[in-house]
Amino acid sequence: MPFTAYAIGMGTATPAPHHRRDAFREMRDWGFDGVALSFSEGEVLLSRRDFDMQIRDAHAAGLKVHVVPSRLGGRFAGLPVASLWLSENSTSQLPENAAFACVEDPAFREWTADFIRMLFSDHELDGLIWDEPKYSSLVTRHPATLAKLGPSPTPEDMADSFIEFVSGLTAIAREARPQLEVSLFNMPLVKPYFTSRCAFIEGLDYLGFDGACSLQSRYHEPASKMKHYLIERWERTVAECAAGGKKTFALIENFWVPESAISEFYETLEAYLVQAHPDHLSCYYYGFNNDCPEEFQRRVMAIVNAAGYGA
Repeated sequence: MPFTAYAIGMGTATPAPHHRRDAFREMRDWGFDGVALSFSEGEVLLSRRDFDMQIRDAHAAGLKVHVVPSRLGGRFAGLPVASLWLSENSTSQLPENAAFACVEDPAFREWTADFIRMLFSDHELDGLIWDEPKYSSLVTRHPATLAKLGPSPTPEDMADSFIEFVSGLTAIAREARPQLEVSLFNMPLVKPYFTSRCAFIEGLDYLGFDGACSLQSRYHEPASKMKHYLIERWERTVAECAAGGKKTFALIENFWVPESAISEFYETLEAYLVQAHPDHLSCYYYGFNNDCPEEFQRRVMAIVNAAGYGA
């Protein structure tokens, strides 16, 4: 079963190659068999050579490399950066929100197709993770949408069009890398109309959700329930995957955990892994903005290892 370290910020700003090699070896020692790395427009412009070094170093440590195409016109998550292409191609922006590209727009589709084709043709990648498709059912009045879907598109029309969009990009990636492992996870609040149809995307292996295991806090504010807990979407994950013949996926959001919520996180994670056993499990390699980050990461890994991942 794939057990993937989410490490989508490893190639930014000031990468120290020897530190990164040490990190990949630590991931392997903890039982991870793969690492998820971001590939955004910034990486294209600034660090293609460094991205190849990351892949080689990860492979040398015995890890598979799953790539997370980040943002892409704002229509996916991943490394939190703005879309450079969209800022320079305003005719593709949604009239309702200029931070998002229109997935029906031919120019955007051509650009994303070229982006994915280049990514998987040029780099020795083992996996693809689609991270949180964004606003998959948002009805827009963009001219390209109206031309393709008619004058009164529904949320269901928009969701179906987004599925077609992701399906096309997945096919391009698989054409370049036929043995690719492909995963997709949705935000827990996304409506079942979209998430259930993701299970029928051809070429997709794993499907699921991300989620938290405790209350969270970004800084001094009191901890609160900012994210759905993973266990709250497990039955839905199993049902959707069974309907479409896919395997299950889960990403543990082990970040924003203040000291007051650490005990809850441990208990909830242990309980989740007693009830659920995703076919592809991922958690953040040193989740960001936690109290007691070293001890917290060691304890999270001990709980996950005890459940049979990487053990």
